[in-house]
Amino acid sequence: MICGSGPFYRAMAGRLGSVCAAFLFAMLAAACSGTPSASRTTPPASGGQVAVASPTANQPPTPSATLSSSASPSTSPGAFQSPVVHYTSRCAASQLTLAWGGPTSEATGQHTLPLVLTNTSRTGCHLFGYPGISLIDANGRILPLQYVWGGDQMVTSSPPVMVEIAPAASAYIVTNKYRCDTSDYMHAVKARVIPPDDTAFLQVSLMNNVPMDYCGQGDPGSILHISPVEPSFQAASAY
Repeated sequence: MICGSGPFYRAMAGRLGSVCAAFLFAMLAAACSGTPSASRTTPPASGGQVAVASPTANQPPTPSATLSSSASPSTSPGAFQSPVVHYTSRCAASQLTLAWGGPTSEATGQHTLPLVLTNTSRTGCHLFGYPGISLIDANGRILPLQYVWGGDQMVTSSPPVMVEIAPAASAYIVTNKYRCDTSDYMHAVKARVIPPDDTAFLQVSLMNNVPMDYCGQGDPGSILHISPVEPSFQAASAY
């Protein structure tokens, strides 16, 4: 409000009116001219990044997570690192074949029988533990040996490990006994193997390979030592 009259007061009123009009114009212009930055989300005070949700945010990671930053699946498939594979199902006898592992370099007086279990199915599987083994003569009788799960100078004494067997891959068993120094009462012509935690057996001929005989009760040659299933002959052996 401007009080008074006369030329002086009228001049002052004119100046103040011009100043007020200019001030109001500036305030209105500022209110109506906001910029895009005013609507952005402010980053946290700690400097951390703001996560942005996407339709795939809850999907599990894929093997491509190990792909190097300079490659892509379409241009460099070899850049993938093969994931560790664990076969959850136990190998059944129906998935396996049994074979003789061939001659070995035996210690003096030892008769060592290496055996190979091969996965002939299309599915990977695992074995853990000791197999059931029996030696059979030509009349179908089981040699009354003392079958021992454990090592000697040719068979490992290591505890069992989980052995994963991919399709067409193999696991190994080593058995060993001392020779018959006095007499041999029964001669084995085949070996039967029951995979760990199974009841069905596999069978392989022993003809024309290492002699496996029964030497009589109480004879050192009537004890057969058996390794656990192992991933290699070296692991199943003590030599």
